[in-house]
Amino acid sequence: MPHVNELNELDALISLMDEPNEEVFSEIRKKVLSYGTKAIPLLEEAWVNTFKDSDSDRIESVIDEIRVNELIVNFSNWAADDNADLFNGYLILNQYFYPKIDHKYYVDQFEKLYRETWLEINENLTALEKITVVNHVFYDIHRYIGNHKKSYLSDNYFLNKVVDFKIGNSLSLGILYMAVSQKLNLPVFGVNLPGNFVLVYMDNDNRNTLLKQYVRDDVLFYINAANRGAIFTHNEISHYLKQMKLDITPEFYLPCSNSEVIKRFISELIVTYKKENKQSKIQPLAKLLEAL
Repeated sequence: MPHVNELNELDALISLMDEPNEEVFSEIRKKVLSYGTKAIPLLEEAWVNTFKDSDSDRIESVIDEIRVNELIVNFSNWAADDNADLFNGYLILNQYFYPKIDHKYYVDQFEKLYRETWLEINENLTALEKITVVNHVFYDIHRYIGNHKKSYLSDNYFLNKVVDFKIGNSLSLGILYMAVSQKLNLPVFGVNLPGNFVLVYMDNDNRNTLLKQYVRDDVLFYINAANRGAIFTHNEISHYLKQMKLDITPEFYLPCSNSEVIKRFISELIVTYKKENKQSKIQPLAKLLEAL
């Protein structure tokens, strides 16, 4: 909570949001922005009590800029961590687009998915057996399915929508599947395959292996999270690349970092919002990509 003096100053500044002089208003805006998220409750209260559209637009604009700035700071801090937790990155984005929902509920649902899987897995299982357990909990018990008909819709991307309706596209299901697997210490990572996001299970006998040090011989198998965790080999990826007339390069077979996965998420969401003609949602994502 802001200090009483800060509240008084903020209140005074916000009461001047109808300042007609643009230069003076610019200075008022800068001062309000300097308070960051502490200013949002008072701004929202002012917005409710504002009758002029021009003043409402100004207040909305300031709130949006504060939230975008917070998103960039939070995400930059997250991406700077070499061991960035994938679920936390996913949550940061979800909190930006759905600030009013109870995100603790979705954290709890993720933890439940993790715990139920953890109870069934032990170190004596083979890699394939471990993934069979993950698949059983993910698809048979929690009944997640891939939306193949309308995978391009923006609702298919967000954590709350995926958890509420148990449906998502290859990227959102892949992120959730991978986040659970990584919390279980399974070497499951994303593969930045154009047009079709898939997962890969790496041979992790050497626990100190860095992501960028993996080679193709370290790949055990691939996983299609949008198709009930179906297992496949590099031959299918090669066939897919030939069908798509894409050059066969190592990056299409090897794991990418969690920050790269989230960057792909942001890029795909921008394309989706363009198709849905939701221009106002594109700008903060474009700023975020530029900052990263």
